[in-house]
Amino acid sequence: MAPAVLAQIKPRNQAQQQQPRQQDPQSQSQKPLLNKPLFKPKEPRIQDRRPPSEVMLEKKHWTFKRRFFQNLATRYNYYFHARVKLDKVVKTVNRDGQDNYNVLLPFYPTSLQSQGFSKTELDSVIEKTNMAIQLHDPRGKWIDDCFLLMGRAYFYEGDLENANKTFQYINLTFAPKKKDEYKTVVGASENDHISIATREKRKGILGRFKHVSARNDAFLWRAKTLLEQKEYDEVQALLNILSTDPYFPARLDGGLAEVRAYSNYIQGRYPETIEPLKVAIDKSRDRVARARMHFILGQLYLQQHHADSAMDKFRDVIASRPDPMMDFQARLQIAKINAKKEGGLARSQEGLRHMLKKERFSRFRDAILYTMGTLAYPADAEAALGYLQKSLKAGGDNMVQRTLTYKAIADIYYDQRQYLDAKKYYDSTAGTMTPDFVDAATVNVRKTVLADVAAKRAVIQREDSLQRIAAMPESDRNIFLAKMAATLKTAAAEKKKNDAMQGANSYDNPAFGMNNNGAYSPKEEKGDWYFYNPASKSTGYSEFKRRWGSRQVADNWRRSQAGNLHVANNNDAPVQMSTDGATAAATPENLPPDSITGERLAQGLPLTPEKLANSHKLDQDARFELGKLYYDKLENYPLAIETYDSLLLKYPDHPRKPEILYSLYVWHGKLNHAADVARLKDIILKQYGNTNYADIIRSGGNRDTDLARKKTISATYDSAYTAFRNGDVAGALAIKHRADSTYGVNFMQGRFDLLEAMAIVKQDTLIGVDSTQASRKAVLAVMNKYPGDEGIHQQTQALLDALDHRNELVNYLAKLEIRKDNNGGPLLDENISMKYPWQNPQPVLVDRINGAKTPAALADSAHVSNQIAGNVPTAPIATVAPPPPPKPITPYKLSADNPHFVVLAFQRVSKELMDEGLNQFTRYNASKHATDKIEVGSFVLSPSETMLIFRIFANEDKALNYFDEIREEAAVSIIPRIRPADYSFFVISRDNFILLNSTKDLIGYRKFFSDNYVTQ
Repeated sequence: MAPAVLAQIKPRNQAQQQQPRQQDPQSQSQKPLLNKPLFKPKEPRIQDRRPPSEVMLEKKHWTFKRRFFQNLATRYNYYFHARVKLDKVVKTVNRDGQDNYNVLLPFYPTSLQSQGFSKTELDSVIEKTNMAIQLHDPRGKWIDDCFLLMGRAYFYEGDLENANKTFQYINLTFAPKKKDEYKTVVGASENDHISIATREKRKGILGRFKHVSARNDAFLWRAKTLLEQKEYDEVQALLNILSTDPYFPARLDGGLAEVRAYSNYIQGRYPETIEPLKVAIDKSRDRVARARMHFILGQLYLQQHHADSAMDKFRDVIASRPDPMMDFQARLQIAKINAKKEGGLARSQEGLRHMLKKERFSRFRDAILYTMGTLAYPADAEAALGYLQKSLKAGGDNMVQRTLTYKAIADIYYDQRQYLDAKKYYDSTAGTMTPDFVDAATVNVRKTVLADVAAKRAVIQREDSLQRIAAMPESDRNIFLAKMAATLKTAAAEKKKNDAMQGANSYDNPAFGMNNNGAYSPKEEKGDWYFYNPASKSTGYSEFKRRWGSRQVADNWRRSQAGNLHVANNNDAPVQMSTDGATAAATPENLPPDSITGERLAQGLPLTPEKLANSHKLDQDARFELGKLYYDKLENYPLAIETYDSLLLKYPDHPRKPEILYSLYVWHGKLNHAADVARLKDIILKQYGNTNYADIIRSGGNRDTDLARKKTISATYDSAYTAFRNGDVAGALAIKHRADSTYGVNFMQGRFDLLEAMAIVKQDTLIGVDSTQASRKAVLAVMNKYPGDEGIHQQTQALLDALDHRNELVNYLAKLEIRKDNNGGPLLDENISMKYPWQNPQPVLVDRINGAKTPAALADSAHVSNQIAGNVPTAPIATVAPPPPPKPITPYKLSADNPHFVVLAFQRVSKELMDEGLNQFTRYNASKHATDKIEVGSFVLSPSETMLIFRIFANEDKALNYFDEIREEAAVSIIPRIRPADYSFFVISRDNFILLNSTKDLIGYRKFFSDNYVTQ
C-alpha cells in the first residue's frame, strides 16, 4: 500500500481512538461476551441410590460366569457365616437339662418364652443376610436361603410378625413361573389336588447334590410361626394342603409330620399327637431331636396308660445316646414304671440305690433321692421325707430339681396338716421356681394362706388343750401342771447349758473342735479361707461391732429394737405349742424359768365361767374361719366339710348354725353328694325356714326386712367402695371381710362379692402380676355365683373383656403423650421416665394448640384406666352418706416372709440420668446376680417422686443383703454421675408398697424404715 494511503488512514484511526467508548454502540453490545467462561460447565449427575441388587437385575445377560461368581460370593461370604452363627445360638440356648421331667416336656428344647437367645447375635444374623440380599444379584440361587435365615432369626427373637412376613415373602416371590408370565400365581390344580409347593428335580445320582429351593422349607417355618401366634385354624389348613401336594418334596415329610405333631401337642390334643410323632421320629436325622421326641412319646404313652409301649420308648431314648440328663431321666422313668408292678417297688428302690453308688450318676444324686422319696410316698411318709431331705443336702446345680424337692416336702407336710412346716417349704419353692413352673399358682396360694391356717389351728389346739386341762379333777390337774412345770424347767436348763457352750465359742463354725472339757476350742488351721485366719476373724468381728453394734444372735437381726418390739406385740404371731399339747400361753409372759410352778400355770386356765366362755368363743371363731379358709382359699372341699362337721359336733348350738349348715349344703353340692345335699336342705327349710339361707335355697334370693340393718349394711358397702375408689384396696377388702363376719349373707352380698373381685384385679395390677389367672378366677366365681343378677353379669363381663384385652389397653396407654398447659404448669414432669414396672400411668391428653383437655381424650383415658384397674362403676345402693374410711394409725407392718423390694428414690433427677441409672443397674445385675433374676424398673409415685424398683426378693433378709451391696457400690461404680445427695435407698415389703402407692406418703414410710431397720 502506498504511503499516501497510509497517511490518510492513520489520522482516521487516531480520530476513532479519540472518541469516547460510550459513544460506540457496537462496543457496548460486545462487552458481555467478554465475561463468558471459556468452557461450558458440566451438568450435575443424578446419584443412583438404588441398592446394588436392583442395579444388577437390569443386566440382561445372566451368563454362566456371572452366575457362578455371584452364587459363590453369596454362599461363602455371607450365607455360610450367618448359618453357622444361627446354629450356634440355637444350640447353646437350650434348656441344658433344666426341664421338669415329671411333667410333659416342652416339644422343643428351646422356646420363645425362655428368653435366653442373644438378641445381639440374632441381629448379626439378620444384618449379614440383609447385606447378602442387597449386594448380590437377586437371581442367585442362595438369595432365598438368606431370606429363610433372616426369618428364622426373627422367629427366635420373638418378632413373630416380621418372621411371618419374611416367610410369606419367600412363598410369594420365589414361586416358580414361566418366562412369559407377568406375575407369579401361587397355587395350581395338579391331579385333582391343590399344589402350592415348588417341584424339586433331584432324580439321578447328581440330583442329590443339586441346590434345593428354600421355599418349601419356608412353608413349614411359617406354620411354626403361626402356631406361636395361636393361629391354629390357618396352620391346619396349610398342613392339609401340603400333605396332599404332589410337588411337596419327600425330604420334608419328617418336618411336616413334626409340625403336625407340634400343633396337636401345644393344643393339648395328646392322643392325636402320637401318630405324626412316630412318623417324625422315623424320618428325623437329628439324633438329639429324635431322642427328645422318643422321650415325649414315652410320656404320652404313659398318659394313655400304655406302660409297655412307654417302656420301649424310654429304652429307645437310652439307645439314642442322648445328653446325660435325659439318659438318666429315662432310666428313672423305667424305674417308676417297674415300681407300679406287683412287687416292683422294692426292685426299683434297690436299682436306684445301685445307681447312687455309680460314679457317672454322681451329679444326679439329688434326682435319684428325690425319685426314691416320691416312690416311697404315701406308703411310708417318714422314709419319703428322709429321702427328700437327703436330696436337698446332696446339692447340685439343677434348680428345677431343687424346686421339685422343696415342693414334694411341702406337699407331704400339707397332706399331714403340718401347715407351718408346709408353709416354710412352699416359701422355699416360690424362691427357686421359675415363672413357667407348672404348679406356680398352687404354690403362691398355699404359701400365702397357710400362715393364716396355721394360726387358726394353733388357736384351736391351744383352747382345746386348755379346756381339757381345766375339765380335769382338781387333784389330777395339779399333778399334771406340776409335771409340766418340771418339764419346762428342765428344758430351760438344757437351753441355758447349750447357750453357755455356744458362748464359749464366739465364732461357732466347723473349723472349731471340742477340747477335753467338752467346750469348743479353736483349731489351728491353715489356708486361705477367712475363718482359718485369726487376724481376719478378729478384724471382721471388730468391724461388725463398730458398724452394727452388739447384736444378739437371732433372726431378722437387721431390725432395730423398735421393730422387734413391734413384732413381739403382734397379735397375729403364731402361738408356740408345747410337746404335750399344752401351750406356752399358759405360762405368764416374761416369767423366769426357775419360778415356773403349777400354780403359775393354772393362772392361764379357763377355770371361771367367764374365762371358759371366752375360750369357747375363740375356739368357735377359729373353727368357723378355718373352714372358710379351706374352702375359699385352698379349695379343699373335703377338709372344709370336715372342719364344719367337727364344729357342729362340738358346738351343736353354734350362734351361726344356719350359715354353717348352708355352707355345708353348698360344699356337698360341689362334690355331688346328693344325699347330704337333700338332708341339709331339709334341715334348713324346716328348722330355719325364716332365714335368708332358706330364701336362697327356695328362690335363689335373700332378703333383709330390718330397715335399720339395711341402712347399716348399705353404709358399710359405701365405705368399702369409697376406700376402693380412693386406691385403698387393702382397706376395702378389710371392710368387706368385716361385713362378712358381722352380717353374714345379706341382701347386698352380690355387691360385696363383686367389690372383692374388683379389688383382686386392681391388686394384681399394683403388685405386677404378669398373669391374669387369679383375676379371671375371682371374676368368674362372682359371675357363676349370681347368674340371675343382670347388673352383676354385665359388670363381670366388662371386667373379663378388659382382662382379655389387657395387652391392647396397656399399649394404648403407653403411647399417649404427656404435655404442659399454656400457663407453663406441668401436668407431669417431662424429666420423669414413664416406665411403670407393674401398672401403666393414667396420662392426660392435652390439645397441642390451646392446651385444653380434649373431651374424647378424657373419655378414652377414663374408660380404659377404669377397665384395667377394675373401677367398674356400680349403681348407688342407698342414699345414706357414707362415713369417711378410718385412717389407720400404723399403716405399715413388718413381715419378714413377705416378698420385698429394694427401692432407689430420686430427688429431681433428670430423665437422662435416671435412664442411665436403670441401664447401669441392669448391667450390674446381669454380671453379679445372673442367677437371681433381679428385675429393675422405673416407677412414678407422684409427679415429683420417682424411683427405681429392684424386684422381687423372697424375704426380708435377701432384700437387706442386696440393699447393703448396692448401697455401697452405687456411688463408686454403678451410678457415679449422680450425687449421693440426690437419691436414697430403702427396703419395702410388697404389702407395704401397695399401701405406699395408695397413700403416696413417702416421708412416712422413710420414717417407718429408719425406726424399724438398722441401716448403718
